[in-house]
Amino acid sequence: MKQHWDIFCRVIDNYGDIAVCWRLAKTLTHDHAINVRLWVDDLITLKALLPGTNPKASQQIQQGIRLIHWTESLSGSIEPADVVIEAFGCDLPHYYLKKMQNAKPIWINLDYLTAEPWVKDFHAMPSTQANRLEKYFFYPSILKGTGGLMREANLLEQQKTYRNQANKQAWLSNLGLKPSSDNSFKISLFGYANTGLDRLLAIWSKSANPIDLYLAPGSLHQQATAYLGQPLNVGQSLVSEAITFHSLPFLPQSEYDKLLWHCDLNFVRGEESFVRAQWAGKPFIWHIYPTEDLAHWQKLDAFFNSYIEGLDAELAQTIIHFNQAWNQAHRQTLDQQAWLAVIKQISAWQQHSQNWVKHLNQLGDLTSNLVKFVKSKV
Repeated sequence: MKQHWDIFCRVIDNYGDIAVCWRLAKTLTHDHAINVRLWVDDLITLKALLPGTNPKASQQIQQGIRLIHWTESLSGSIEPADVVIEAFGCDLPHYYLKKMQNAKPIWINLDYLTAEPWVKDFHAMPSTQANRLEKYFFYPSILKGTGGLMREANLLEQQKTYRNQANKQAWLSNLGLKPSSDNSFKISLFGYANTGLDRLLAIWSKSANPIDLYLAPGSLHQQATAYLGQPLNVGQSLVSEAITFHSLPFLPQSEYDKLLWHCDLNFVRGEESFVRAQWAGKPFIWHIYPTEDLAHWQKLDAFFNSYIEGLDAELAQTIIHFNQAWNQAHRQTLDQQAWLAVIKQISAWQQHSQNWVKHLNQLGDLTSNLVKFVKSKV
């Protein structure tokens, strides 16, 4: 008999929470044949990732997953599933918690990704809650003994297929974009607003080699068009000195992966695109979500301390410096020397990115690790 899982997700801001939860629902359903109900409080945001979503429906089926619009008025007849995933401490509804006392499901809080050393001591550990049920804390991470990072079972095979040049150009054509030249350096830009972007654009514009710059919708796209001084519509490509600017539409998750695979360097943000950039096996610059208490710096440093382990000192310094500079660009440390160091080291960084995927594979993917954990508790 199939297991039933419930995933609860509150959309805090942007697309990170729902992107992680929707991907988890898909991998559980498609790779592990589990019946999943995804409870979401904001279907309009989900619709951006999943265009077929009906934001007015209280319940609907999408790709084999039952979507439930999680509202305060929803109550009553729904029984708890065998496994309950509370994503990012979103607090389950009172009526559901009350029913859990009799049903006694396996209750898991899926937490945020961190590479801080303490996570190994807390991963998969229980905590007794006020209703006397145990809640287990499950941590995505790059460290051994944790949950690993989420990916689909066939993701790496899909990447191999995409490496064909004809497939790459066909993908660009479907987006209405011009073909990219073989000798250009390809960069994708997705991130929070960053005062360092103008300096980078000025440096890139004088590059000896052409640069194809792919702009995802959002703050950096707006900054780039302000730099250009003219509109850049979706699907439009515009040449300015050494840079060809390409304006992308909002991409569904599977299409965003292709963008990451297509480029030589990816600028990403938050958690979801950061994880996908690692699986892409390409060099990346991570703009971590900034927190008021500055705790994000500990997360950033912990990640890159692990990421550069065993690397040549010059490459390690290049990666650390550029990522720190991108996250504190107001200090004006993003200069031409920093960029030339990236270009000088890009081949070695590319090789490290491929090796990093092998490291992640050794940890096991997060969804499979979750399923194994649940089996150990049944």
